[in-house]
Amino acid sequence: MSLGKKEFVIADLIRKELLIGELSIEENAFLQEWLSVPKNLEYYQKVIDLETLQSKEAFYNSINTDAAFERIQEKLHFNEQPVISLFNYRKVWKYAAVIVFLAGITSVFFYVNNKELSNKDEVVVNSIEPKYNNPTLVLADGTVISLEPKKEKIVSKNGVISNVNHVLVYDAKDLKGVVSTGDNTLIVPVGGIYAVNLSDGTKVWLNSKSSLKYPVEFSGNTRNVTLEGEAYFEVSKNPHSPFTVKTKSGNVTVLGTHFNISVYEEDRNFETTLSEGKVKVSGISKSKENESVVLSPGQQAKVRNESVSVAEVDASVYSAWKDGKFYFENENLKNILTKMARWYNFNVKFEQKALEQIKFTGIVLKDEPIEHFLDIISKTSNVKYKITKVNQTYEVTVSK
Repeated sequence: MSLGKKEFVIADLIRKELLIGELSIEENAFLQEWLSVPKNLEYYQKVIDLETLQSKEAFYNSINTDAAFERIQEKLHFNEQPVISLFNYRKVWKYAAVIVFLAGITSVFFYVNNKELSNKDEVVVNSIEPKYNNPTLVLADGTVISLEPKKEKIVSKNGVISNVNHVLVYDAKDLKGVVSTGDNTLIVPVGGIYAVNLSDGTKVWLNSKSSLKYPVEFSGNTRNVTLEGEAYFEVSKNPHSPFTVKTKSGNVTVLGTHFNISVYEEDRNFETTLSEGKVKVSGISKSKENESVVLSPGQQAKVRNESVSVAEVDASVYSAWKDGKFYFENENLKNILTKMARWYNFNVKFEQKALEQIKFTGIVLKDEPIEHFLDIISKTSNVKYKITKVNQTYEVTVSK
């Protein structure tokens, strides 16, 4: 989504939140993901402090569109009633009011943005320390909860949820007699890892910049969850209730197994890597609805542009992230830094295109500053790097 389009979507969500007081679960999740960036949160706080926004909305709603249109007719000296064949003029006034109101909010974003850019103060820094960001839980009723360590118990209409040591636990005994009214959504921002124990005993680890939508309690003969980003699953066995992970690029169905799925939008890849058991990958192609592949342990299915390939891999490489490690095996520098950016929160820039394809194999601990890894790359691959900071945004530049 382009910057301009996204800002208008965010502006509309803030307007709805301020004036109506209610967002859907998906809208809440989208807004909270945007707010997880400190700079965006600052914009948001400035917007909600502007008392004039509500008065503008009241003004637009109070307009007598019939009288206003008649006055415009008089000023323009219309002799006859103009014909508006495609739009009703009342709707034109309504949409104009909404557009002006949204412009009032988005202008705050762009004004602050432009002001910051005009005062650009680039500083060269030595390091980017990993900074853990708290995930967000969006309940079925739209309630948004920041998962801070001090919130060890979350009481909701759908029962009690435990939150200890970066793990959410939906215990079946705490949910006894509870009628689920919808799905919860766990959103893990850049610089975060979190796990959730689902009501059936399945455990899921979510990587940075990922979200998982799931029912508080599974019912019927299916168990379905929806993933964006990356997650590692240890599925509780139940031959009578298959477990399916749905994504925008394909679905993975199992009875009981351990596997990793990576489906980040910016990677343009859908990867399923099997550690244990057996899984079926389907929904790969829109033109071939029944196309699927079955994986055995140590195999990886990779989907790109609706084309699937299966390869033998070391499955531990693709799940090392949940144990606090970056594990790279003959992977190019562009992919490596894209993955690391989700943890350290930086933008990457290559001065020469060829540098993107430098291969690297190694293990890096996620609690170490990023220059530990960049120093190794610099010494072994004869490249240079520079870390800069503009306001609150880091950039890593790689050059010859």
